[in-house]
Amino acid sequence: MKKIILTAYFLMSILLLVAQDSNLIFDQETLKYDTSRITDYREKLNIYGGFFGKIHSIELNNSDINKKLRYEPNSKTSIGLGFNYKWIGLAVAFSPGFLNSDNNVYGETESFDMQLNLYSRTFGVDGYLQYYKGYYLKNPEDFTTWANEAYPLRPDLESLAIGLSGYYFTNHKKFSYKAAYNRTQVQKKSAGSWIMGAYANVNIAGVPGEIIPVEFSDTLRPFYNVEGYKTGSVGFSGGYTYTVVLKRFFMNGTLVPGLGIRNGEYWSDGINTKQETTVTASITFRLAIGYEGKKMYAGISMVSLVDSYNYESIEVASSSGNARIYIGKRFNVNRFKKHK
Repeated sequence: MKKIILTAYFLMSILLLVAQDSNLIFDQETLKYDTSRITDYREKLNIYGGFFGKIHSIELNNSDINKKLRYEPNSKTSIGLGFNYKWIGLAVAFSPGFLNSDNNVYGETESFDMQLNLYSRTFGVDGYLQYYKGYYLKNPEDFTTWANEAYPLRPDLESLAIGLSGYYFTNHKKFSYKAAYNRTQVQKKSAGSWIMGAYANVNIAGVPGEIIPVEFSDTLRPFYNVEGYKTGSVGFSGGYTYTVVLKRFFMNGTLVPGLGIRNGEYWSDGINTKQETTVTASITFRLAIGYEGKKMYAGISMVSLVDSYNYESIEVASSSGNARIYIGKRFNVNRFKKHK
């Protein structure tokens, strides 16, 4: 699995460089937009900081008993600082101990989580590479009486998720995704856009033995008779995004369903079961709420992708994404140049 992670990391790094170069090319083109609706601040140095978090979970829902196992890692909250200027963007983050001192409740998680969300005026690219080992069961009370402060732990549950998607904004002359999510533009009037794109992903997860926590009754084990899976899908997506502007405040909502084909392999009790190619679905949701002040700006944003697939009577859903709370300021670097 480490070789897969290193290969995916290399490919995503190349993608980041190519996407940055593509943004530079698009910036140099004479693609016009409605200046009565969009103000561009790429020529200003955009510096921001805040709290950042990653989203990830694995859910197994058995329709026979209508109960769901929801496993989550003990994700860390990070303090970050970043900047955007023209086509260049960079952010760094660290996780201080005082924000993440809950291993006694949620267990310890080993993780590597790299996510890319790149937006030009006409298209966007999302990519993620997530490796987690060590989960806790978030909803034990749905299966048994649970009075402990600490959650049931699965330190041996391991997962790898790799995904890439690209999409096009049809109304890019009046609508700006950058205004809602990287704040290098400002949407002055409410507007929306249809989104069309394509995606591909791979999900791998497994645990030695049965996936049910050892604290649970043996009667539940036949309903979750899976120890691991490996699945991949490709497909097309389409949806809608809209930004409501109320003076200095805005709110953006995006919903993009996807439909494609999937291959899968599941294993239990030493037996591997390969599934034939099937139709599959996914959904991407984004939410951004922000304030545009005279000197500062602030906001919150969230990106979430849910990918689902079936094995016998079990529906598996894996989710990935990120959330952040931030505050920032733009600096007129051209003014500094004139003073030299």
